[in-house]
Amino acid sequence: MRVIAGQYRHRLLDFPKNSADVRPTKDMVKEALFSIIGGRVAGAQFLDLYAGVGSIGLEAVSRGAREAVFVDQDTQFIQRNIQKLGCLNVRVYRNDVPRALKILAARKENFEIIFLDPPYQQGLLAVSACFAILKPAGLLIAETAADRAPELPPDVHIADERRYGSAKILFLEKNF
Repeated sequence: MRVIAGQYRHRLLDFPKNSADVRPTKDMVKEALFSIIGGRVAGAQFLDLYAGVGSIGLEAVSRGAREAVFVDQDTQFIQRNIQKLGCLNVRVYRNDVPRALKILAARKENFEIIFLDPPYQQGLLAVSACFAILKPAGLLIAETAADRAPELPPDVHIADERRYGSAKILFLEKNF
């Protein structure tokens, strides 16, 4: 696993080799995702939920995000990769995602891009809370299993969907 482009291009990231608990986003999916969102990353406040090893948020920082915020219950590999790259414009919250979203909302933090990659069996339970901290015209992106239809709250719809092998990237919007 590596950073694909930007300041940290080609730098390798550490990840657990034998853990069933971590499912890093494949380079092919990451490359496609960042090709789609393109220039919106530069200068953005980026939130990486269920961050795992931090590869998505670190890719965003490498491509010019103003800051990346990582949330996961186990931050060991995120911290290791941040140190390895020497990133300064990052924050890490070792917390469960629903609780972290409440904290971020209470602090009135807002993000231009939120990437949500929960364990596939857990579903997209945190989607509604994400909209509370997403800036107007921001992007809410979720990774899910390609072979499952995601359960979404009734006030949310899929604006765009892309399939990459066993993964699916969803661009979500709130119904108005």
